[in-house]
Amino acid sequence: MTADSEPSTNFYAGDRRTPSETLQDLQAEVERLRPLAELGRMAATVAHEVRNPLAGISANAELLREVLDQQEDRESVDIILTEVERLGRLVTDLLHYARERPPSLGPLDLGQVARRTIDLSSQEASAAGVELIMEGGGHAHGDGELSCQALLNIVRNAIQASQVGDCIVLHAAEGCIAVRDQGSGIPANLHDRLFEPFVTGRTRGLGLGAAVARRCLRRQGGDIILRDSGPHGSLFELQWPHHP
Repeated sequence: MTADSEPSTNFYAGDRRTPSETLQDLQAEVERLRPLAELGRMAATVAHEVRNPLAGISANAELLREVLDQQEDRESVDIILTEVERLGRLVTDLLHYARERPPSLGPLDLGQVARRTIDLSSQEASAAGVELIMEGGGHAHGDGELSCQALLNIVRNAIQASQVGDCIVLHAAEGCIAVRDQGSGIPANLHDRLFEPFVTGRTRGLGLGAAVARRCLRRQGGDIILRDSGPHGSLFELQWPHHP
């Protein structure tokens, strides 16, 4: 029997399964993932349906606040607005995690991505008493919207982990942006699962921020790595393919 006619008993080194067994395993995996895909579509649908009512609640609460005379009443409305904003972010995270639009790839100015993210995060950082600092510059190849969303999620997580007076530094270089904060760090038992959805060390939130960031980056051929984390802060590195 020639080498060409010899039946193969494995597809991977060390794999003793027959082609039939391998196919059965793949089919089982597809069936296992099917409910998760359906759950993702349901989450996206629910998120779309929730967005409009949230916008209506926010707009009417703003109008109500303007006509209230008592400071105590205005503070109650402020609580409503804060919670609506928090829910809006959770909805946005769900949409970005579930959506499947093809990435629009092209040249990226990573310095511009970092500056835009700082602009979008400045109000939240100011309210938390945290300073955002931009350093460096660089280029890559990717999707601008997905890139900003990935970086925005990491910066928001960093703000939530920081104390008044802390700094968060965004350092752009060729093909990557590093984000360093001065927070309390990520619990060691979460390091291996940090980028899974619904994993969080905080008491509030769904734990989607890091998972959304990785998903946004991987959809454009990039990734994110936790380089360091301890009692003096954490360092994340967001990576993109280099410009071809």
